[in-house]
Amino acid sequence: MSKKGKITERTLYPFIIEIIESSGGTGISEVKYDSEPDIVFDLLGHQWLMSVKIGESQKIIKDAFVQYFRHRRESGIESGIIVFFPEEIRKTKPVADTIKFAVGHTPATCLVDAQTFQTQIKDTLPKVFEHIIDRIKEKYVRAYPLDLVVRLLRQHIEDMMSEIELTEAQLLNVITKPELFFGIGKIRREKHKDVLRFLATYIVISQLLFLRLFSVGNPSVMTDFKEPTKEELRRVFRKIADINYRPIYDVDVLDLVPEEFLEDAFDLIWGLRIEKLRYEIPGRLFHELMPDEIRKLLAAFYTRPQAADILANLTIEREEDTVLDPACGSGTILTAAYKRKAELSKRKDEDMHRQFCEEHIFGIDIMPFAVHLTTANLAAMNPAVTIDKAQIIEGDSLKLSPYQHVRTGIQLKLITEPMHAYRRTGEEYEIELKKVNVVLMNPPFTKVERRIGNYIDMSKFKNLVGGEVGLWGHFVALADTYLEDGGIFGAVLPINLLRGRESKRVREIVFNNWTPLYILKPTYNYGFTEWAEYRDVLFIAKKEKSENYNVKFCLIKKDLREISHEDVKRMTEAIKKCSKLRSEELDVETFSKDEIFEHFTNLMWFCGVSDFKHRDVLIKFLQKFSLDRFPEGYFREGYRPVPKGVSSFMFITRLLEESRVKEAFLRLKVEKDKELYAETPLGVQFRLRKEDFLPTLRTPVGLKTMNIEGKWDYVACKKYEGIDNVLLACGFKSKLPTDYWTNVSKELNEVKTNLVVARRINPFSPNTYLIAFHSETHIHPSNQLNVIREEDEKRAKAVCVLLNSAIFLAYFFLLKEETTGRYIDIRFYDLYEMNLYPPEDAINKLVNVFNKYSDKEFPPLRNQLDMNFECKYKAFWKEKRKRQTTLFDLPVEPHPLRIKFDKDICKSLSVNVSKDELTKVYATIVDEMIRIRGLRRD
Repeated sequence: MSKKGKITERTLYPFIIEIIESSGGTGISEVKYDSEPDIVFDLLGHQWLMSVKIGESQKIIKDAFVQYFRHRRESGIESGIIVFFPEEIRKTKPVADTIKFAVGHTPATCLVDAQTFQTQIKDTLPKVFEHIIDRIKEKYVRAYPLDLVVRLLRQHIEDMMSEIELTEAQLLNVITKPELFFGIGKIRREKHKDVLRFLATYIVISQLLFLRLFSVGNPSVMTDFKEPTKEELRRVFRKIADINYRPIYDVDVLDLVPEEFLEDAFDLIWGLRIEKLRYEIPGRLFHELMPDEIRKLLAAFYTRPQAADILANLTIEREEDTVLDPACGSGTILTAAYKRKAELSKRKDEDMHRQFCEEHIFGIDIMPFAVHLTTANLAAMNPAVTIDKAQIIEGDSLKLSPYQHVRTGIQLKLITEPMHAYRRTGEEYEIELKKVNVVLMNPPFTKVERRIGNYIDMSKFKNLVGGEVGLWGHFVALADTYLEDGGIFGAVLPINLLRGRESKRVREIVFNNWTPLYILKPTYNYGFTEWAEYRDVLFIAKKEKSENYNVKFCLIKKDLREISHEDVKRMTEAIKKCSKLRSEELDVETFSKDEIFEHFTNLMWFCGVSDFKHRDVLIKFLQKFSLDRFPEGYFREGYRPVPKGVSSFMFITRLLEESRVKEAFLRLKVEKDKELYAETPLGVQFRLRKEDFLPTLRTPVGLKTMNIEGKWDYVACKKYEGIDNVLLACGFKSKLPTDYWTNVSKELNEVKTNLVVARRINPFSPNTYLIAFHSETHIHPSNQLNVIREEDEKRAKAVCVLLNSAIFLAYFFLLKEETTGRYIDIRFYDLYEMNLYPPEDAINKLVNVFNKYSDKEFPPLRNQLDMNFECKYKAFWKEKRKRQTTLFDLPVEPHPLRIKFDKDICKSLSVNVSKDELTKVYATIVDEMIRIRGLRRD
């Protein structure tokens, strides 16, 4: 204890020693290394070193681990325990009995470094010793958890980055295409050095990782190695380069890293015994070690290792399969392919490794750094084996073709020109790109709007895939050129492959020219790409045109981050064997080519749900109704206020509730026969002539009734009196085109309607009540709504009813866009896929329903379907994320108004639906809403 009675690590030692003795430890003593006291003791025939710390932050754990390893190295003791008590233990009353109780009963984080196993345990110290003794007696073998390794290495990278300074000349040693690397990511110039500090730091870490992996199989390389100084490391790096893998060490960034951080990195990697994880680490460390800030700057998204394993297991069926990834990035997919091929191989020898790397596996990436990563990761699968070359190409994939000779390879020589390569002995070489059995990839999703064409030539496949699809579509066309006939394609692709205009041409390629086999969608993650904000799917197909085929749509109902390699094997075998499956972790449903092309505009029809039991319920409900599809040209976009910023002076928004005016500049305070009184958020008021404005809806938010007569907003139809003062108040300074008001008048006239449907819906919001709205008076809506071109007043009311019905909601949750999470766009083609156009004999009955409910105020949509929605949502995700089971299961309790409304609609359509049937539909939709709303980035 300190003089002031404060608890320190030293205070705890006597009581820790008592626990060691009671656990069977003998020969206990205290020693000092570098002035730091440790405890040494004997247990079960081994000598142990124990270090004790207070605090459990990542930095404390990392620094303590490095210190422990140095003490272990200095003492020669091979086993040890590092104990981290929580900071709260400092608050323990400085009385012997109280401290003794705290030491024995406070759960501590312990890193156990035994000779046969390494592990992390969180428990009381006596329980930790029980665990250690049991594991030693059963001859337990285990490596440190990968998650712990990643966290400690990431912490050290962050610490190293803060100490690195780079000159402009040194930057080019790290990356040779700054305009491409930074341009696509839209990184501000002042942030370039932050990114490059990470890249330089990672090069050092990767070189040390490879040294550790290599030296385990080739211990002679460390002969006469002393301390991990820059000079010693440079010497041993040169030694490896003379044997093999010269390009891995060609980029010398040792001088950029302060000596102490270099030594710490060495000790951390050696202490973690990284070689025990050599099959888990390759292909994943680069992105997992990336600090969050750098990830945000780079907008860096990488294939989850689990997704790569799934792809490899569904596409590679023979050891001799040749594989290409034309956007290989960090090599995650290619290392998964290597492991899959190795599992299929009867050989486990040096020739297998050499053949895989030199003949079977190809990769291409436009960035030299990616070539460095992929080559190092493949080499790490068996670093003891000397490979002469690797087929990893630095270049623009879209410019390359099969059978083209290129200069490239194992070289990670980041300071050379692209297409340059060396054998291990130093001379350049050429390889011939050939067609392959399998193409695997997670291509860039970069949109055309981000001006990717400024950096990459996208002309080669433009006529084939169209000019609107993102870069990924061009890579699909590229894959076709590299695949042998009958070859297999497997990729992570945007979920938009399955719907919409922009991707239609690509969709036609893969469903017309190929034979699609499997489409997999995750239901508890945005996608198969880490940290992604846009949803994606796994798409697997055979390069073979077929008149008839069946496609298996699969839902993975388990958090991808929790899926083990054994889970992958089990799931992929089930996908291959089962045409229909419902289970806790996986659903499979099979659809024919004819069914696919019936819904070709929007294939979300087959996988838009998170559970196929939900789809079963919704489809069964929809089959009860005989409604038509909407006629062509029935919908159009509302008035689009352009240029940017004009909404502030164009619209006056009615204050029905606060949510409606959240984004509005002019709020309607008073409406008179000839005048409108508007107010700004700062309280500035304007009196405006009503004749200068037309009724509109700026937003559907906050509208609780289907009938919006008299509840409109207003939009300027001409240059109104007082506009100069409004422009001054809102700060709009752009010059409007001379024909601005003429065009506004024309556009507003074109969108005149009595009936609208929301264009963008947040169904989970407490401010979303209804979907469609009707006004007896013509309105001129904004493009936040879609105009419905229906001149027949009765049919307009009938359509309004159907667009607010459970029938619409069933269609909506089957077809919904899933690009992002919360807000869901309703596209025209979605509406045209819905059978919601009323037959003549039902119109009058539906009009009666409209008249009955048009002025009734509906509660928020989520509470219409279940008045317990919020409680149910919190309980569901608490159980999923925090593993806290709820004590009760609330039943679905629909609002009485919703039940009556839908029952009356069904009756008017001559369909008999019970309350229980409707409640089952609502429960299904609620379950979908809960899952979708809870999706979030990693």
